[in-house]
Amino acid sequence: QVLEQLQPGALGSMLVVELKTEKRVEKKYIIKQVECIDEKQANEALEEATELLKLHHSNICAYKELFVTWDNKISSLFLCLVMQHSGQGDLSSVINEKRKNSEKITDMVIVKFLGQMVDALFYIHKQNIFHRNLKPSNILVTGEASFVLSDFSTETLMKDEMKWKIRVEESRHL
Repeated sequence: QVLEQLQPGALGSMLVVELKTEKRVEKKYIIKQVECIDEKQANEALEEATELLKLHHSNICAYKELFVTWDNKISSLFLCLVMQHSGQGDLSSVINEKRKNSEKITDMVIVKFLGQMVDALFYIHKQNIFHRNLKPSNILVTGEASFVLSDFSTETLMKDEMKWKIRVEESRHL
């Protein structure tokens, strides 16, 4: 069941979904939907993204499933990445909230955050995986001083220059 649609990113839309199991346990996930130009691009991106399923680190958002789907309404092919939901928002929201309230993030939280992100980046680079879009909105808050790196992309999707040009133009008009 789709609970909400989050602010779209440069490469696609994000949905918060809830999965109800047979034991009536409800789990929340985020599904990132990335529009693909054609079947070839979708298959290449799917193959690259499969590496994300192998990532197991306390400061990296866990990817649960990947699939490609066709949307009949708009005649488009989408790569869908299913990932854990942190439930506490992202670093960008925390920064904005702190600014709004004229508050500062404590030194302890900053030190823990930096350590966790360096640790996560070392880990993914050892796996020969690169984030490609590191920014506060792609860092999820999982606790008071606990963070996970999320919203990885693939080289195939990042090479789609037309999509990036359109997104840049859209953001200029907001």
